[in-house]
Amino acid sequence: MSLAATDWVWTRSRARGAARLVLLAIADRIGADGVAYAGTAALIQRTCAARSTVRNGVDSLLASGELAIVVGRTGPGGETVYRLPLLDEQGAEDRPGPDFGPGRESAPGGPVSSPGEGRGPAPGGPDTGPGEGRGSAPGGPVSGPQNVPTYSPPQEQQPRGSSAALIPELRPLDDALAAASITVRWSLGLGEQRDVNRLMQRHGVEALVGLAARRTVPGEAPKAARYWLKVWSDLDRPTSSTPRQQSTTAAYADNLAAGLALLNAQKEGTP
Repeated sequence: MSLAATDWVWTRSRARGAARLVLLAIADRIGADGVAYAGTAALIQRTCAARSTVRNGVDSLLASGELAIVVGRTGPGGETVYRLPLLDEQGAEDRPGPDFGPGRESAPGGPVSSPGEGRGPAPGGPDTGPGEGRGSAPGGPVSGPQNVPTYSPPQEQQPRGSSAALIPELRPLDDALAAASITVRWSLGLGEQRDVNRLMQRHGVEALVGLAARRTVPGEAPKAARYWLKVWSDLDRPTSSTPRQQSTTAAYADNLAAGLALLNAQKEGTP
Protein backbone atom coordinates (compact mmCIF):
# COMPACT_ATOMS: atom_id res chain seq x y z
CA MET A 1 0.00 0.00 0.00
CA SER A 2 2.87 2.41 0.72
CA LEU A 3 4.12 1.94 -2.86
CA ALA A 4 0.74 2.99 -4.28
CA ALA A 5 0.54 5.90 -1.84
CA THR A 6 4.01 7.24 -2.60
CA ASP A 7 3.38 6.83 -6.33
CA TRP A 8 0.21 8.90 -5.93
CA VAL A 9 2.18 11.65 -4.18
CA TRP A 10 4.80 11.68 -6.95
CA THR A 11 2.27 11.78 -9.79
CA ARG A 12 -0.92 13.37 -8.42
CA SER A 13 -0.17 15.52 -5.37
CA ARG A 14 -0.20 19.30 -5.74
CA ALA A 15 1.90 19.80 -2.60
CA ARG A 16 5.27 21.49 -3.06
CA GLY A 17 8.48 21.98 -1.17
CA ALA A 18 8.63 20.80 2.43
CA ALA A 19 4.92 19.91 2.47
CA ARG A 20 5.47 17.45 -0.37
CA LEU A 21 8.39 15.88 1.50
CA VAL A 22 6.25 15.51 4.63
CA LEU A 23 3.45 13.93 2.58
CA LEU A 24 5.91 11.45 1.05
CA ALA A 25 7.15 10.50 4.51
CA ILE A 26 3.56 9.85 5.66
CA ALA A 27 2.59 8.01 2.46
CA ASP A 28 5.57 5.69 2.85
CA ARG A 29 4.18 4.56 6.23
CA ILE A 30 0.65 3.79 5.02
CA GLY A 31 -0.28 0.19 5.65
CA ALA A 32 -2.80 -2.21 4.19
CA ASP A 33 -5.59 -0.54 6.17
CA GLY A 34 -4.96 2.74 4.35
CA VAL A 35 -3.68 4.72 7.35
CA ALA A 36 -0.27 5.75 8.67
CA TYR A 37 1.00 6.31 12.21
CA ALA A 38 3.24 9.37 12.06
CA GLY A 39 4.21 11.45 15.06
CA THR A 40 5.99 14.78 14.72
CA ALA A 41 9.28 13.35 16.00
CA ALA A 42 9.20 10.55 13.42
CA LEU A 43 8.48 13.00 10.59
CA ILE A 44 11.35 15.23 11.71
CA GLN A 45 13.69 12.24 11.66
CA ARG A 46 12.52 11.01 8.25
CA THR A 47 12.52 14.43 6.53
CA CYS A 48 15.57 15.92 8.31
CA ALA A 49 13.51 19.13 8.57
CA ALA A 50 12.95 21.47 11.50
CA ARG A 51 9.99 20.94 13.79
CA SER A 52 8.32 24.16 12.64
CA THR A 53 8.80 23.14 9.00
CA VAL A 54 7.15 19.78 9.61
CA ARG A 55 4.25 21.32 11.52
CA ASN A 56 3.68 23.98 8.85
CA GLY A 57 3.77 21.26 6.19
CA VAL A 58 1.16 19.19 8.01
CA ASP A 59 -1.06 22.26 8.46
CA SER A 60 -0.92 23.11 4.75
CA LEU A 61 -1.66 19.51 3.76
CA LEU A 62 -4.67 19.38 6.11
CA ALA A 63 -5.93 22.66 4.68
CA SER A 64 -5.53 21.45 1.08
CA GLY A 65 -7.42 18.20 1.69
CA GLU A 66 -4.52 15.94 0.69
CA LEU A 67 -4.12 14.81 4.30
CA ALA A 68 -6.67 14.04 7.02
CA ILE A 69 -6.48 12.99 10.65
CA VAL A 70 -8.28 9.75 11.51
CA VAL A 71 -10.44 10.73 14.45
CA GLY A 72 -10.57 8.45 17.46
CA ARG A 73 -7.38 6.51 16.63
CA THR A 74 -3.80 6.81 17.79
CA GLY A 75 -0.68 4.82 17.02
CA PRO A 76 0.98 2.35 19.41
CA GLY A 77 3.09 5.17 20.84
CA GLY A 78 0.32 7.78 20.82
CA GLU A 79 1.17 8.98 17.31
CA THR A 80 -1.34 10.85 15.17
CA VAL A 81 -3.05 8.62 12.57
CA TYR A 82 -3.31 10.05 9.07
CA ARG A 83 -4.86 9.01 5.76
CA LEU A 84 -4.82 10.39 2.21
CA PRO A 85 -8.45 11.18 1.25
CA LEU A 86 -7.70 11.89 -2.41
CA LEU A 87 -5.86 8.58 -2.71
CA ASP A 88 -8.96 6.83 -1.32
CA GLU A 89 -11.11 8.59 -3.90
CA GLN A 90 -8.79 7.60 -6.72
CA GLY A 91 -8.91 4.00 -5.52
CA ALA A 92 -12.70 4.14 -5.66
CA GLU A 93 -12.59 5.43 -9.22
CA ASP A 94 -10.10 2.79 -10.35
CA ARG A 95 -11.97 -0.07 -8.69
CA PRO A 96 -14.35 -1.80 -11.18
CA GLY A 97 -17.97 -1.16 -10.36
CA PRO A 98 -20.96 -3.50 -10.75
CA ASP A 99 -21.28 -2.65 -14.46
CA PHE A 100 -18.29 -3.35 -16.68
CA GLY A 101 -19.70 -1.20 -19.48
CA PRO A 102 -21.73 -1.87 -22.61
CA GLY A 103 -20.66 -4.51 -25.05
CA ARG A 104 -19.06 -6.83 -22.46
CA GLU A 105 -20.33 -10.38 -22.49
CA SER A 106 -19.62 -13.26 -20.19
CA ALA A 107 -17.53 -16.16 -21.37
CA PRO A 108 -19.38 -18.92 -23.19
CA GLY A 109 -20.96 -21.34 -20.81
CA GLY A 110 -20.86 -18.98 -17.83
CA PRO A 111 -23.16 -16.35 -16.36
CA VAL A 112 -22.92 -12.65 -16.96
CA SER A 113 -20.40 -11.43 -14.38
CA SER A 114 -21.79 -7.92 -13.80
CA PRO A 115 -25.36 -7.45 -12.57
CA GLY A 116 -27.45 -4.78 -14.24
CA GLU A 117 -26.18 -5.17 -17.83
CA GLY A 118 -28.81 -5.00 -20.53
CA ARG A 119 -27.50 -8.03 -22.40
CA GLY A 120 -29.23 -11.19 -23.47
CA PRO A 121 -28.53 -14.56 -21.86
CA ALA A 122 -25.05 -15.83 -22.47
CA PRO A 123 -24.65 -19.07 -24.43
CA GLY A 124 -25.02 -22.01 -22.10
CA GLY A 125 -26.84 -20.35 -19.24
CA PRO A 126 -29.17 -17.53 -18.16
CA ASP A 127 -28.13 -14.18 -16.78
CA THR A 128 -27.52 -14.24 -13.03
CA GLY A 129 -27.65 -10.51 -12.28
CA PRO A 130 -30.66 -9.34 -10.22
CA GLY A 131 -33.29 -7.18 -11.90
CA GLU A 132 -32.01 -7.63 -15.46
CA GLY A 133 -34.17 -7.70 -18.57
CA ARG A 134 -33.93 -11.41 -19.26
CA GLY A 135 -34.18 -12.56 -22.80
CA SER A 136 -33.49 -9.18 -24.37
CA ALA A 137 -31.72 -9.07 -27.70
CA PRO A 138 -27.95 -8.56 -27.66
CA GLY A 139 -27.23 -4.87 -27.33
CA GLY A 140 -30.81 -4.12 -26.29
CA PRO A 141 -31.79 -1.69 -23.58
CA VAL A 142 -31.89 -2.52 -19.92
CA SER A 143 -35.45 -3.12 -18.80
CA GLY A 144 -35.25 -1.33 -15.45
CA PRO A 145 -32.59 -2.82 -13.16
CA GLN A 146 -33.43 -2.80 -9.49
CA ASN A 147 -31.32 -3.17 -6.38
CA VAL A 148 -28.11 -2.84 -8.35
CA PRO A 149 -25.25 -2.56 -5.83
CA THR A 150 -23.32 0.70 -5.94
CA TYR A 151 -20.00 1.71 -4.47
CA SER A 152 -19.63 4.78 -2.33
CA PRO A 153 -16.13 6.16 -1.82
CA PRO A 154 -14.97 6.58 1.76
CA GLN A 155 -16.35 9.70 3.39
CA GLU A 156 -14.45 12.14 5.52
CA GLN A 157 -14.85 11.01 9.10
CA GLN A 158 -14.76 14.61 10.27
CA PRO A 159 -14.24 17.97 8.54
CA ARG A 160 -10.64 19.18 8.51
CA GLY A 161 -9.87 21.17 11.61
CA SER A 162 -13.01 19.87 13.34
CA SER A 163 -13.24 20.08 17.10
CA ALA A 164 -14.44 16.46 17.01
CA ALA A 165 -10.73 15.49 16.90
CA LEU A 166 -10.13 17.01 20.35
CA ILE A 167 -9.39 15.05 23.47
CA PRO A 168 -12.22 15.34 26.04
CA GLU A 169 -10.12 17.52 28.37
CA LEU A 170 -10.09 20.35 25.81
CA ARG A 171 -13.86 20.45 25.28
CA PRO A 172 -14.43 23.17 27.93
CA LEU A 173 -11.79 25.36 26.27
CA ASP A 174 -13.33 24.84 22.82
CA ASP A 175 -16.80 25.67 24.15
CA ALA A 176 -15.52 28.84 25.87
CA LEU A 177 -13.72 29.97 22.71
CA ALA A 178 -16.88 29.41 20.67
CA ALA A 179 -18.89 31.41 23.22
CA ALA A 180 -16.40 34.26 22.77
CA SER A 181 -16.87 34.06 18.96
CA ILE A 182 -13.30 32.81 18.46
CA THR A 183 -13.09 30.07 15.84
CA VAL A 184 -10.08 27.76 16.06
CA ARG A 185 -8.91 25.36 13.36
CA TRP A 186 -8.05 22.35 15.51
CA SER A 187 -5.37 20.26 13.79
CA LEU A 188 -3.08 19.39 16.67
CA GLY A 189 -1.47 16.06 17.31
CA LEU A 190 -2.10 14.22 20.55
CA GLY A 191 1.08 15.51 22.22
CA GLU A 192 0.29 19.12 21.32
CA GLN A 193 -3.25 18.77 22.65
CA ARG A 194 -1.78 17.60 25.93
CA ASP A 195 0.45 20.70 25.95
CA VAL A 196 -2.67 22.87 25.60
CA ASN A 197 -4.34 20.92 28.39
CA ARG A 198 -1.37 21.53 30.71
CA LEU A 199 -1.57 25.26 30.00
CA MET A 200 -5.30 25.19 30.64
CA GLN A 201 -4.82 23.38 33.97
CA ARG A 202 -2.05 25.80 35.00
CA HIS A 203 -3.66 29.10 34.03
CA GLY A 204 -7.37 28.33 33.65
CA VAL A 205 -9.78 28.49 30.73
CA GLU A 206 -10.57 32.18 31.27
CA ALA A 207 -6.91 33.19 30.94
CA LEU A 208 -6.50 31.31 27.66
CA VAL A 209 -9.73 32.67 26.19
CA GLY A 210 -8.96 36.21 27.36
CA LEU A 211 -5.53 36.15 25.75
CA ALA A 212 -7.02 34.77 22.51
CA ALA A 213 -9.68 37.51 22.55
CA ARG A 214 -7.01 40.21 22.86
CA ARG A 215 -5.09 38.74 19.92
CA THR A 216 -8.15 38.33 17.67
CA VAL A 217 -9.16 40.99 15.15
CA PRO A 218 -12.91 40.99 14.30
CA GLY A 219 -13.58 39.61 10.83
CA GLU A 220 -10.19 37.95 10.32
CA ALA A 221 -9.89 34.34 9.19
CA PRO A 222 -9.77 31.64 11.90
CA LYS A 223 -6.25 30.77 13.05
CA ALA A 224 -4.80 27.31 13.46
CA ALA A 225 -4.64 25.88 16.97
CA ARG A 226 -0.86 25.64 16.65
CA TYR A 227 -0.73 29.45 16.50
CA TRP A 228 -2.76 29.71 19.71
CA LEU A 229 -0.54 27.12 21.39
CA LYS A 230 2.43 29.43 20.84
CA VAL A 231 0.43 32.42 22.10
CA TRP A 232 -0.78 30.60 25.20
CA SER A 233 2.77 29.39 25.94
CA ASP A 234 3.66 33.05 26.66
CA LEU A 235 1.66 32.71 29.88
CA ASP A 236 4.47 30.54 31.26
CA ARG A 237 7.04 33.28 30.73
CA PRO A 238 7.70 35.56 33.70
CA THR A 239 6.58 39.18 33.38
CA SER A 240 9.00 42.07 33.70
CA SER A 241 8.18 42.56 37.40
CA THR A 242 5.67 41.19 39.85
CA PRO A 243 3.86 43.29 42.51
CA ARG A 244 6.14 41.78 45.14
CA GLN A 245 9.23 42.75 43.16
CA GLN A 246 7.84 46.25 42.69
CA SER A 247 7.22 46.54 46.47
CA THR A 248 10.76 45.37 47.23
CA THR A 249 12.21 47.89 44.78
CA ALA A 250 10.19 50.73 46.31
CA ALA A 251 11.34 49.81 49.82
CA TYR A 252 14.97 49.76 48.70
CA ALA A 253 14.57 53.21 47.12
CA ASP A 254 13.05 54.59 50.35
CA ASN A 255 15.91 53.18 52.43
CA LEU A 256 18.45 54.64 50.03
CA ALA A 257 16.81 58.07 50.17
CA ALA A 258 16.74 57.96 53.98
CA GLY A 259 20.42 57.02 54.10
CA LEU A 260 21.36 59.87 51.78
CA ALA A 261 19.34 62.33 53.87
CA LEU A 262 21.10 61.16 57.06
CA LEU A 263 24.48 61.47 55.42
CA ASN A 264 23.73 65.04 54.30
CA ALA A 265 22.53 65.97 57.77
CA GLN A 266 25.76 64.70 59.30
CA LYS A 267 27.82 66.69 56.81
CA GLU A 268 25.92 69.89 57.60
CA GLY A 269 26.44 69.42 61.33
CA THR A 270 30.21 68.97 60.94
CA PRO A 271 32.15 72.26 61.57
